[in-house]
Amino acid sequence: MLRSLIVALFPLFLLACASPPTTPASSTVTPTPPVRLATFTPAPQPLRPAATPTPLSLFWQVAFPGVETAQTRDGLTMLRHAPSLARYDILFEGNPDKTRSLHQWLTEFPQTIAGVNCGFYWENKGAYLHMGLLEKGKRRLAPVRPKWGAALVLRNGVAKIVRKPKKRIPSMTLGVQGWPTLLWRGRVAAGLDNVAIARRTAVGVDASGRVVWVVDARGDTLQSFAQRLHQKDIALVDAVNLDGGSSTGLLWRQEAGGALKGVDSLPIPCVITFSPPER
Repeated sequence: MLRSLIVALFPLFLLACASPPTTPASSTVTPTPPVRLATFTPAPQPLRPAATPTPLSLFWQVAFPGVETAQTRDGLTMLRHAPSLARYDILFEGNPDKTRSLHQWLTEFPQTIAGVNCGFYWENKGAYLHMGLLEKGKRRLAPVRPKWGAALVLRNGVAKIVRKPKKRIPSMTLGVQGWPTLLWRGRVAAGLDNVAIARRTAVGVDASGRVVWVVDARGDTLQSFAQRLHQKDIALVDAVNLDGGSSTGLLWRQEAGGALKGVDSLPIPCVITFSPPER
């Protein structure tokens, strides 16, 4: 009798196990919108595909005489220029509540032709400060951070990357410091991280002495980024990493007041701009 009862109830037991539990109704909760600010630790992004160099014949487009821009098949956006054929400026806002995206910065200054984000920055007593050298002309906005990373230095029509700069350094046309060194004397620097993926900004000098600014908005590791900068369609000899993550941005236009194109950033306190030399 007991065995017959178990046999009869067994299918019902299986049916009960197969039935999904009833989910109680829940109230709708509106999530708090995230604050969109540039950060040093961006959310990881997928590693971009293996680099496919863009044919040199399809590459650089003139923004104005002496300054050219390019976008590669694997997602890099670049600007290069002869050191003596552009006029430079640095836009800086120390108040964290007044930072702007790169697009907003260049819209506010419509006479500029192009702009790129600066080096790293940090907050001290409620104000943003640039980390390491930042200088335009004889106006030094931030001092050298001795023996840290490397700095781009433009002086007397010549550009070079100065590795581990000293505390005392003569005035210059343009200077910006970053970390770490990516390329040095034609070789990828040793010890670069090959794990963390983030958007990247770098500046370097090629064999012809031109300055090349590069942003990778898709994301890469420092080691892979450095290797990419060394390939023949970019061919940098020396290069240093600047602020990346959501600070990454490089925009340009064909004429003053024109439409901007390239890669925009989230709000940042510092932009380096490029315009034709004054006549």
